[in-house]
Amino acid sequence: MPRNDSPCVFGDFWLDKRRDGRAPDTWQITTYDVRRKQVVYRSTHSRSLEDAKGLLRAHEEASRATGKQSSAALVVPNLMVYWNEHGRKAINPNVIAGSLRTFIAFLDQDEVTAGAAIEDLNKALFVRFVDWRMSPHSFEMPWGGKVYRVDSKGVKGESVQRNLDDIRAALNHQADNNRIPYAPKVPAVKRELRSPPRERVLSIAELGRIVGIAAYDMAMFRRVCLVLSTLVRPEAALKMDPARQYMPDMRLIDLHPVSAPRTKKHNPVVPVIEEMHPILAAWARDGATPIDHSRTAWRTMRRLAGLSDDVHLKTIRHSVATMMRGMGVPRDDIESILGHAIFRGSSGVYAKYDPTYLASAKAALSTIFQRVMAEAWSWSIGHILSKVGNEPVKVLARNDPNAKLYGPR
Repeated sequence: MPRNDSPCVFGDFWLDKRRDGRAPDTWQITTYDVRRKQVVYRSTHSRSLEDAKGLLRAHEEASRATGKQSSAALVVPNLMVYWNEHGRKAINPNVIAGSLRTFIAFLDQDEVTAGAAIEDLNKALFVRFVDWRMSPHSFEMPWGGKVYRVDSKGVKGESVQRNLDDIRAALNHQADNNRIPYAPKVPAVKRELRSPPRERVLSIAELGRIVGIAAYDMAMFRRVCLVLSTLVRPEAALKMDPARQYMPDMRLIDLHPVSAPRTKKHNPVVPVIEEMHPILAAWARDGATPIDHSRTAWRTMRRLAGLSDDVHLKTIRHSVATMMRGMGVPRDDIESILGHAIFRGSSGVYAKYDPTYLASAKAALSTIFQRVMAEAWSWSIGHILSKVGNEPVKVLARNDPNAKLYGPR
């Protein structure tokens, strides 16, 4: 049907049915491509006119958000453009997606900001967002073909800060590309609403329990060993592909995920301790395998190991770094392994190929790794993970008559 006869028109787009007879009952988002001099269709995959109208409006708003806009531009389409152009390709896309979904849900629920524009993003709005996130709240949000349901008792200031950081990045992305006239200021969470820095340091015995339990899940075991032996950042560990990052001939590993953007969180090239070579070689042969529901898997491991909720994969990194300081490893070596110290100039090119590169750190990491593995073996001799029927996985004594081996070992 001609544009003038369409039941719904937004900007350069309108609803129509395909004129070639294909999918005759499905509404199409239609536009005229001037360069190709032809009508272009994009299926809504919907036969409902009302649903198709909503999809048409969202498509038109998203298209407009890729061009130059005024401060009256809607917030949500601009967030989605950032997600499509950058967020989905980032090292931690799930975290970014969660932040954007949560902020969009807040805007939908907030009486003042429903249908918010860029010019509406002020300090008062972000104060309400912080209060909402830290208080009990719930929402449902469609995303990527799924509906995400959240029922929260309220989150900590650190989680809200991460949300705000991702929102700020999205707005800066649009401003940097001259799509919005300015990036609204996104304030940080007040210091008094944030927890003090984590002081939790794991002992060798606790690290041993973690490794012993992780051994029941090969993907988890490999990544725990990687953090333990290289102090790699957890988000980079989850993206590790040894087939492309491990350099056995040079006894090195590049901790930066392949094709990931370079950010201020530097992931260095570090030496591989001898104990990790067989693990990395097998990992490279098998290929990179993701951890299914990694957060759930980590919570289960933490419960089985009898560890508190403040223990995360990053805690291993902090704990081993603390041990290295106690072993007299030079601060510069520890900073380099952590990725906090970045070599400049020619030293950045050649230092990592020097056989003595980070030798003291490598020796300390090897010692710590051996001690943890000995503790893990000692733990495994007396314990077993057992699962019977629909009961949760339990840790039982290996000689317990009720023990039934859980998973491959």
